[in-house]
Amino acid sequence: MTSCPSRSCVLAIGLAALIAGCGGGSSDDGSGSGGSSGTGGGTSTGGASGGAVGTGGMTGTGGVTGTGGVSSTGGVTGTGGVVSTGGKGGGTPSTGGATGTGGASATGGAGGTAGAKGAAGSKGTGGTATGGTGGAATGGTGGKAGTPGGGGTAGTSHAGPWKVMMLGDSVTESTCYPQITYQQLMAGNHTNFQFVGMETTNQSCGSGAPASVKDEGHAGYGVTYLPQNSTRGACTKDSGCGSYAELQTWAAEKPDIVLMHYGTNDVWDGIATSTILSAYVAVIAEFRKQNPNVIFFVSKIIKLDPSGCGSCLTNVGALAAALTPAWASANSTATSPITLIDHYDSSFDPTNSADTSDGVHPTPAGASIMATVTVAAIAASGYF
Repeated sequence: MTSCPSRSCVLAIGLAALIAGCGGGSSDDGSGSGGSSGTGGGTSTGGASGGAVGTGGMTGTGGVTGTGGVSSTGGVTGTGGVVSTGGKGGGTPSTGGATGTGGASATGGAGGTAGAKGAAGSKGTGGTATGGTGGAATGGTGGKAGTPGGGGTAGTSHAGPWKVMMLGDSVTESTCYPQITYQQLMAGNHTNFQFVGMETTNQSCGSGAPASVKDEGHAGYGVTYLPQNSTRGACTKDSGCGSYAELQTWAAEKPDIVLMHYGTNDVWDGIATSTILSAYVAVIAEFRKQNPNVIFFVSKIIKLDPSGCGSCLTNVGALAAALTPAWASANSTATSPITLIDHYDSSFDPTNSADTSDGVHPTPAGASIMATVTVAAIAASGYF
């Protein structure tokens, strides 16, 4: 090294050293003009740390090179891809989507582009499976609707013959209605029954009809005389009108089925429809005391038009209109149902001498019309 003691020489040497320190080294390195200064250039090579080069400030060229780091900024966005194992790859997130059975990976989708790739579609499968299971479980409870069929089931499980009581007034006692009903039941192969009662009907009812059957038909009786708290006046008929004590006796026979055609004399006497309906309920309640499982078939009684009764057709029509399915349902119990038999709207005609000779009591032909309606109702019930 040449000694340079002079002031100008020292300045020259210092300037040369300064120039060598700033621009020296490999300026042909392209990416970081600060080559040997190292700190800036070396870092910019790493791309992601390129932003740090900007800190140097001094090397403007190096900062430009750092712009390349912007592409690595995309890598930062790829952080969302971290959920999908690899971020940068774009397609890789779909693999992560598959793992997203629990749906948590949907968060990764929010990370932007990766989510847009449709990985969420895979996750949707899991969601559908879960929802379906819940729906099926809920739907299953609906099966309870079958309860109304209980009546029919009870019928098929009955042990022994069904005890059937025909209950009513002279339309039951003094006509062929009970005998022809019996005949038609047997002819229709409904044979698992027996008629019960303390009365005997034994009219001549034609070929095939039995000579006699048991029943509880009582001529001249009114259903409104039967309740324990009946408000009807004292009976003035020598043959009687019916009483609570007699009702108790009939109920004590404990029939399985009661075919009740009652109310002819009450309608004839002009008794209010509401009073007749209350009497029906009282009769049913008394039978249930003896047999909680008794089954009632309540008739809308046949039309009647006897001589001297101008209001009978109107009165019987009002009673028929009040006997609705809603009435039957409201007065039924789970073990003791009530079924209506519509004799009122049958083809029986009280003005037709072929059906009745007095506008009230059916001939054998009229009784056959009644029996057909009754048997159809019993057959539909499925009891026997």
